[in-house]
Amino acid sequence: MLNLASPFFMIMKIKHTLLLAILGLSFSLNAQTDLRAMSDFINATRDSFHIPSISMAVIKGDEVIFQGSFGVRSTGGDAQAVDQNSLYAIASLSKAFTAASIGMLVDDGKLNWDDKVVDHLPWFKMYDDYVTQHMTVSDLLCHRSGLITFDGDLLWYGTDYEREEIVKRIQYREPTHEFRTDFGYQNIMFMTAGEVIEAASGMSWDAFVKSRILDPLGMKTTTSSHDEFAKSNNIAEPHINSILIDKLSYDNSGATAALNSSVSDMTKWVQFWLNDGIVNGDTLISAQALKKIGTLHTPLNIGGFDVRNGVHFKGYAQGWFVMDYNGKKVMHHGGGLPGYITKVALVPEEDLGIIVLTNDMSSVPEMMMYMMIDWAMGKEDYQKWPETFLAFKKRNEKAEEEKNASRLATKAAKPDVMKNKAYVGRYRDAMYGDVVISEVEGELMFSMEPSKAIFTGKLSAWGDQQFRWDHKDPFLTYGIITFEADGKSASGFSIELPNYDFHFDKLNFKRVSE
Repeated sequence: MLNLASPFFMIMKIKHTLLLAILGLSFSLNAQTDLRAMSDFINATRDSFHIPSISMAVIKGDEVIFQGSFGVRSTGGDAQAVDQNSLYAIASLSKAFTAASIGMLVDDGKLNWDDKVVDHLPWFKMYDDYVTQHMTVSDLLCHRSGLITFDGDLLWYGTDYEREEIVKRIQYREPTHEFRTDFGYQNIMFMTAGEVIEAASGMSWDAFVKSRILDPLGMKTTTSSHDEFAKSNNIAEPHINSILIDKLSYDNSGATAALNSSVSDMTKWVQFWLNDGIVNGDTLISAQALKKIGTLHTPLNIGGFDVRNGVHFKGYAQGWFVMDYNGKKVMHHGGGLPGYITKVALVPEEDLGIIVLTNDMSSVPEMMMYMMIDWAMGKEDYQKWPETFLAFKKRNEKAEEEKNASRLATKAAKPDVMKNKAYVGRYRDAMYGDVVISEVEGELMFSMEPSKAIFTGKLSAWGDQQFRWDHKDPFLTYGIITFEADGKSASGFSIELPNYDFHFDKLNFKRVSE
């Protein structure tokens, strides 16, 4: 645990930048509400959750009623303060840009929501031929493909695969659910939507988003290019548990997670939605398309947390989650990549928008959505939320510690493994690609070829034909490799690497050469 009285956190408190845009309180707020006190409260919350920085804004129609940047860009160096133009990877907030792009192409007459994907991408293929032939553009945007949440994401995470290759490889992943029956959050289906945008418009997803959204809105610092992002001199650098990590390129994720932006630019994006797609008198997207995008398509179950907080329905629209809260419809979406968690929420009936960008891994952006909606709607108990989410955090940390201890206990006192040469060779999973196991200076090295920059590391004996795999990725724990062996050589292996984001357990590697 980090010490809140440490010099680092004292620096963060001293150097936090406060930007308050008070352009008028034209809606009902508690008369005693003190924006400075709110800023101090947010900064204290940031300290409690050990987050290097938070940049956020609350928008009411055309007015920015609260905007603040708190903390530092990085825990290393001279701890420069973040500001309204500091760039964050916004991850899955990119999905709403993709949905809007599809809506614009429908307005242009170049697409229909119910067009078959294969009519625009003849090479598109799913595991099931019926799904291949019947998947529509709309299906791509509402997470009902039959694949489970995050299925296939190892194809883009840290790999050198291009976007089209990633989409083509998903055909080898057998679905878990029936088509259009269950929710499964699907990044690769959104990447497919990006390929549809290119086929229909003649422009890459990146070029379309820039020309039809970023430029008209004046979002000058927002980019989908890692190289452009990395050369900025105002980046909120990624962290895990307040420890600085290297930035990865997510260019190949494209339409699902590639955008990087600032709270200043994202304010313009939120106002675009609150103003019904009208910018400087120009209608960039029709009301009909916006209605389609914001309509619930795939329902989700209501949990205990939802019931306690008065949520009666929730589900996924197209590029947005939707639910009711405080008797109002809320459109929202989060974004998450190693070192970044972000959130945007809209309450259309209140003409209200909320943006939260952070450069560490926590539930704070989700918490801030509820807290700032309560605050903006005049609820006096809005300060309850940090305590609630800190309790969640402590419970989750305890469960994680217990799980880690249980996993470590599986190591055998005398592991039963063969000589190194019995494992050396090339192995292949039909969907993912190849793993190469080699012997280097007497040690076994395990490298997942498409993502070898992060998923390479040595193997150490663990159990019966099992090895621990220590790779280079700071986001994930170590893996346990279990080999299929006959006492003389290995014919294949599986990977046990527990996490919430990537399905290593679904990979099935078989030897293809020595």
